[in-house]
Amino acid sequence: MLKKIIMAVLVAVFAYPIVANAEVTDLVCTQTAPTEYKLSYSFTADTHQVSISATTDPAGINGAQTLLTTSDTTVTVKAGQPGQRIYFFLMPDHGKLREVSIRHLPLKGTPNFRDLGGYETTDGHTVKWGLLYRSGVLSNLTPDDFTYLSQLGVRVVCDFRTAQENAVAPEIWIPEAHVDHISLPIGDGSNKDSISTMNKLLATNPTPDQVKAWMTKTYGGFAFTNAPEYAKVFAQLEEDHLPLLYHCTAGKDRTGVFSALLLLTLGVPEKTVLEDYALTNKYLLDAMTPEVTKKMLASNPGIARLSPEVQKVMMAADPDYLRSTLRQIDAKYGTFDNYRRTELHVTDQDVEKLRDRLLDY
Repeated sequence: MLKKIIMAVLVAVFAYPIVANAEVTDLVCTQTAPTEYKLSYSFTADTHQVSISATTDPAGINGAQTLLTTSDTTVTVKAGQPGQRIYFFLMPDHGKLREVSIRHLPLKGTPNFRDLGGYETTDGHTVKWGLLYRSGVLSNLTPDDFTYLSQLGVRVVCDFRTAQENAVAPEIWIPEAHVDHISLPIGDGSNKDSISTMNKLLATNPTPDQVKAWMTKTYGGFAFTNAPEYAKVFAQLEEDHLPLLYHCTAGKDRTGVFSALLLLTLGVPEKTVLEDYALTNKYLLDAMTPEVTKKMLASNPGIARLSPEVQKVMMAADPDYLRSTLRQIDAKYGTFDNYRRTELHVTDQDVEKLRDRLLDY
């Protein structure tokens, strides 16, 4: 009897061909000139070529122009006009349509302005492009930046900086643009114990190792102390107030932690979340000329007095800092989902709505 069952299973398995999951994966887009882009990607299973089109519409509905059909997995293409934000759509011979664009936006007045689109979730979906943006301070935007940003259609700007920071470097935005500015200060009186501890540390002229240890410990409290402010950004997303931009001064700590909470809520794996956090090292630290550094540190004289080596540790996006936050969430709540429900007030039903709205299916 057992032999008959085994034979029946084998017949059932081999009677029908197994269809491999054909996909275009690992998409990366880099702008190499005002109208030139390098696209790279991988093929899986039965995918052998793609048709590539380009448009200024992140939804891909309007104005798409086919550029080429190719079996190459790295191509350089020309698209759009100088100063335009371009989105590329790749239609494979087998598999689903995929979208990619530049992650780092080329703004002169703020070096760490990024799109969260394109990240893959654990269940095979991707974060939509053109809806979620993270950035550093917006006090030095130029007229060219205003022109570029006007294409994004941002409806809400959430500012995690304190009143003191905003007094030193007032936020600016596109003149006469209709946008809601929401102040959600992190680092003011509600965090006075942390600020006091930091000031005491800075007064001792600490070593880089001492600063890293302090940063790692401090990050652990971000998810708890600042949860009320972060919950208000989620409330904006739940109300479909998109596209949305959130920022702090460097676009690293307060912004980096919120980015992690948002991406994890959407189902992006922790490894990807940590990699997104570390991109600040590429986009911010590489752009830190003496002039930019001076402006960045203007609102915190204590940090400005530190040695360049110690400043670098404080300004680095060390994944260990963010990992400390996530492990403390696990220690206190058992799972991220328990934390999300309790501290961020994002229910499971809210998550489903957010994923429907912010992920490509």
